[in-house]
Amino acid sequence: MLTVVLIVCLVLAVLWSQRVRRPPNFPPGPPTFLIFGNLYQTWRTVKGDFNSLIKEDRQKYGDIFGYVMPNMKIVHLFNYELIKESCGMQEFAGRANSFLILYRSFQKKLGVIFNDGAAWQEHRRFTLRHLRDLGFGTNSMETIVLEEFEQLAKEMERDMHSPMKVNQRFNVTVLNVLWRLVANKRLDHGDPEAQKRVTEVNDFVTVVGPSNPLIVAPSLRFIAPEWSGFSALKRHRDSSLAMFQGLMQEHRQTLDRAAPRDFIDRFLIEMESPDAAARSFTDESLSIICMDLFLAGMETTSTSLTWALLLLVMHPDVQTRVQQEIDAVLGVGADRRLPSYSDRANMPYTEATLQEVSRRATVLPRAVGHAALVDAPLGGYTVAKGSLVLMHLDAVHMDPSYWGDPDNFRPERFINADGTFRRDERVIPFGVGKRFCLGETLARMEMFMLFTCLLQRFRFSAAPGQKLSLESRVAAVQQPMEFLVNIEVRG
Repeated sequence: MLTVVLIVCLVLAVLWSQRVRRPPNFPPGPPTFLIFGNLYQTWRTVKGDFNSLIKEDRQKYGDIFGYVMPNMKIVHLFNYELIKESCGMQEFAGRANSFLILYRSFQKKLGVIFNDGAAWQEHRRFTLRHLRDLGFGTNSMETIVLEEFEQLAKEMERDMHSPMKVNQRFNVTVLNVLWRLVANKRLDHGDPEAQKRVTEVNDFVTVVGPSNPLIVAPSLRFIAPEWSGFSALKRHRDSSLAMFQGLMQEHRQTLDRAAPRDFIDRFLIEMESPDAAARSFTDESLSIICMDLFLAGMETTSTSLTWALLLLVMHPDVQTRVQQEIDAVLGVGADRRLPSYSDRANMPYTEATLQEVSRRATVLPRAVGHAALVDAPLGGYTVAKGSLVLMHLDAVHMDPSYWGDPDNFRPERFINADGTFRRDERVIPFGVGKRFCLGETLARMEMFMLFTCLLQRFRFSAAPGQKLSLESRVAAVQQPMEFLVNIEVRG
């Protein structure tokens, strides 16, 4: 009996000596439990109760608090001033060493979304510069957007005999706008391979959401690969890499160095520089940059359009007012013309509606997590080096102390007394600071033009028999629950 007691005491002593501790002056948070850290919070997160947990702990600890796990520390930020300050600091410009992200990139930090350091800075500049040279965010992109919309409209008109499922309807259209610059190719809406790509991207943004158990226990991939989401992660990575490697091989065989056709051509030419490998201009880097662009180019704008249609069928008066403005500016009947991005200057209510969609339905509710590169002060606390810093953009967009009635969908809040559009710095769907989304310019143009084209051509109403709500599933990208709409071609 004495031996058993001694063994128990020894085990407890070891557990106590190795317990997870909160770093000095770390933001407040729940108590830790021996070597397991914030075990209760981990369990609630994996169970899918992340949003309720975060709401409860914010009420307890305030607009900055921290979790301490055995393998990571997480700091949550909800206050606009704190988010803006942290995003402007070089100390928080890193990316976390997350298994979920590193697995897709050969266990290295590569690409332009989940990378950091000198290679990230150079690749981001290179990507943005060459995409701009190819027409990224310029007037020439308008032609591509309009061409892709016509393909989408034909499909929608063909399917008008029954209610249309909106979720994932716009993914291929949105992707093709960017993909024509990246790879000089487009995906066919009716191609099963294209739908497979859409599904894989959708699975990926679900897998990398906060409820994935691999975040805290990567070894679960060996025990429960399906349940943990590892199988979906592997399918996305392997399928994407196979596609991009095939594209790279095809581009190499047809490369004309004097007349590069697209971004892949320009990257391959850069790879021929003597110091290319030292600057990470490699096949691996190109594959992951393509994967990043494919993901970002497809998911965010298409999801924003989905939210926009949901909100408009829930608020038909707003839809009517937007369409009246579209008709007033672009004409009706034989005098009707297609929109241009420059038309937004004369369409304040349409712009206000799009901004209200971004505010009310935050597609990236937590943005992409940052990481502290050093111990750094923030909000009167010290964020320990290596901590994952999560910016809750949805909390900024739904702050009742600023918006007054954040739950209400009310585009008028962005209209000045003189009827002009009022942009608000607290609507930050693309983030702020040093790591704002490099695709913001293109995303804004795509969103305005596709939204305007859709409402110019069609009238949308809720399919009968369904209960519409603004509920969403917990994932990296906040997507509405599936819903159907009836479509009517406008005269």
